Amino acid sequence: MKRIMHKIKQIFQRTPLVIKSIKEIYKYGGYSTLKITKVNYGKILKGKNILITGGSTGIGLSIAKKCLQEGATVVITGRTEKKMEQAIEEIKNPRLKTLIWDVSQIDQLEENIKKTKLLLGGDIDVLVNNAGIVNGVTFPNVTEKIWDKIYTTNSKGMFFLTQSLCNQWIKGGMDKLKKVINISSQGAFVGATYPYRMTKWDIAGLTQGLGIKLAPCGIIVNGIAPGLTATKAVPSLLNQKENVYCTQNPLKRFALPDEIAELATFLISDAANFIVGQTIVCDGGYSLK
Repeated sequence: MKRIMHKIKQIFQRTPLVIKSIKEIYKYGGYSTLKITKVNYGKILKGKNILITGGSTGIGLSIAKKCLQEGATVVITGRTEKKMEQAIEEIKNPRLKTLIWDVSQIDQLEENIKKTKLLLGGDIDVLVNNAGIVNGVTFPNVTEKIWDKIYTTNSKGMFFLTQSLCNQWIKGGMDKLKKVINISSQGAFVGATYPYRMTKWDIAGLTQGLGIKLAPCGIIVNGIAPGLTATKAVPSLLNQKENVYCTQNPLKRFALPDEIAELATFLISDAANFIVGQTIVCDGGYSLK
């Protein structure tokens, strides 16, 4: 009798979860949860000064958190003071610095690099090019205004920032290895019919080209191509909360920003110094379809 009662109790305890799962399946087509295992490297980034553009939310913010946990000093950039304040409040780490910086403003690059170095108290060791604008307007409805806005930030701004900083590194002489990590997209490995995805092709190509060109100078360039990731750029995924189910890749789920941050931390670290010019695809198999 006790065993039967115990079974009945278990059923009642699970009922809310079962009902919730049924609701999620009805709404999104499936229900799946995810627990991320994080690697504790033991302060593997201690002593590194890192600049992360577009670091106030999403993937950039997750990379900042992980780098801080591993001992780095980090400057994140963004276009609004409010987002910077929210990031500071969320992370609460004295080694996190913030800078209002729109990377599309090319004429401000040199001055903002100077400001970054002052905040870091020394040279920049790693540049993470993460800033980007998302717009899904596709061919044949793309306007010149949409094209210019996306390309100015995602491609032009990223190119000239990287060029300016790398020139400073080379001309100033380097006492240690420098790194550039470019955040591309799964869209860089499939057909492109709109500006956002085309800029991601630009980034993947530049990563390969600069990888070859800059490695002899002591600058290692690599990239990451995330698939669908739960960020404010894809609000529909955030609405699913803990349900990570989606149908767009073989894994039948989307990524969380922390997963991309784990990969970025490895590439930033000196454990990945023999990887050159590669864009590592982290998209659940989407680009293989």
